Amino acid sequence: MGNTKYNVLFMRDDDTVKRYRLSPFWLSVFFWFIILLAVCAGVGAWSGYNFWNQNTELRQDKLALQKNLNDASIQLERLENVNKILDSYDPNDVQSLLASVPVEEKKVEAPTGTDLKKLLFYKNLMRAGVENVKIRYSGGSLALSFDLNNLQTSSSLSGLAGVELIANNGHSSVVKVNRNDMAFHIQRFKVVRTRFALPSGMALKDMYGLRLMISTNNNELIFSEVYPLSRIFN
Repeated sequence: MGNTKYNVLFMRDDDTVKRYRLSPFWLSVFFWFIILLAVCAGVGAWSGYNFWNQNTELRQDKLALQKNLNDASIQLERLENVNKILDSYDPNDVQSLLASVPVEEKKVEAPTGTDLKKLLFYKNLMRAGVENVKIRYSGGSLALSFDLNNLQTSSSLSGLAGVELIANNGHSSVVKVNRNDMAFHIQRFKVVRTRFALPSGMALKDMYGLRLMISTNNNELIFSEVYPLSRIFN
């Protein structure tokens, strides 16, 4: 039995018959190699499936964390804007106003305040992205630049950008800019640059910030945000 051999025949229609003599040991090795190969393939498929599920969960967690971070950043920026506007009011002026009212006067009409909700209005329909907003003062005028991104990957984006200056006292002024500089038709990305003069009666020290507005050709406002001068002044 120790000299037992097995004959393995390979027959083809267009060739001669080939015979190989193999011992039981090598047949067992070949058999267990096939089984080991199948086990390795199964373990690899199972590991790949688990890793794919873990990667999907991590990507979802990353998107959720990024959304929470963006929301927190927006809320923080709004609170900073409110704080800076409130700091711009002089408490001494309020005290002087109250002191000037006679004692016997029982009803005092409060002065009209600034509508902070309207002043710090924020809108983002996630169709246009604005980044790297910078403003520079030179030659008696302001030079503005920012990156405009098309967040609609399936189609181009056309429209017009607008600029509004916010004073420390809460008043806003629409700026007249070159329409050719602010008009856009983009597939992915565009750097917008323009230059404009300060409105009459407003100095740079009186300026709190700048509002950027992005509208489509149908006059639909898709983006609006106030940028404090301290953050974008270059």
